[in-house]
Order: sequence, then C-alpha cells, then structure tokens
Amino acid sequence: MKNYHLARITGLVLCAGLAACSTPQEGKKANELTQKTVEYSCSAQAQQALSVQYTFQGTDAVTAKLIYNNQAIDLTRDTGSKTDMVGIAFTGSGYTWTTDKFTLDTVGQANGNMLTQQGEQDVNGKTMPVNNILAKSCKVRH
Repeated sequence: MKNYHLARITGLVLCAGLAACSTPQEGKKANELTQKTVEYSCSAQAQQALSVQYTFQGTDAVTAKLIYNNQAIDLTRDTGSKTDMVGIAFTGSGYTWTTDKFTLDTVGQANGNMLTQQGEQDVNGKTMPVNNILAKSCKVRH
C-alpha cells in the first residue's frame, strides 16, 4: 500500500512539473516575434512597386517597414482605428498604410488598400489638413 501511495504522489509531482514546464513555452509562442515581407504592385499616377516587411507578435502584425519610391517608412499598427473592423492600418511619420485584414498565416494573400501622406492645402485662405494618396489598389505580387 505504501508503494501505491508513493507512486501516486510521484506521478502527481511529475505531472505538475511537466505542466509548469509547458506553460512558459505556450506564453513564449504568443510573444514570439516573426517577420515576413510582401511585395505589392500599386496603381497611382504611374504603376508603383511597394515592399512591406511586417513584424508579427504571435499571429498579429505590430509594425510595418514600407519601402516606397526608394524611401523606408517605419509604421506602427493603429489599433484604435475603425479601420481594424474591416482591415488593418499602420501609421507613422505622417504616413498611413491600410490593408485587408490578415494574420501571420494569411499575410501573403491580403492586398494593400492605400498609402497616404499627410499634407496641407489652402482652401479659401485657410490651411486645411489633407491626406495625399501616394499609392492605391495594391495587389500582392506572386
């Protein structure tokens, strides 16, 4: 009977130890950073190529490094935007990049919608903020 209790206690300790060892691994996976690059063809005044390197934390995109017109633009995901309901928006340095919704697994199939840059325009003697469209209708290049 003593051996039975000893085996049972040992089994419980081993089981608890294994559970404790596996928990950080699951948490680490959700916090793991991964990068993927997507190439797009966009329409604007002239056909433009656009390259974006997305950084993911787990399966969610958190940043985007855009290469457009020989310029690198660092953007951060805008989670407060209403765009998140139908797509994803990244903002920074006066630029906004919007895309269809995607995850780490589907980023290569999601098209980009528009790249805009904040600017100003005179309207009836008043300076008004405007968003200038630099690229739109961006399709993933395969």
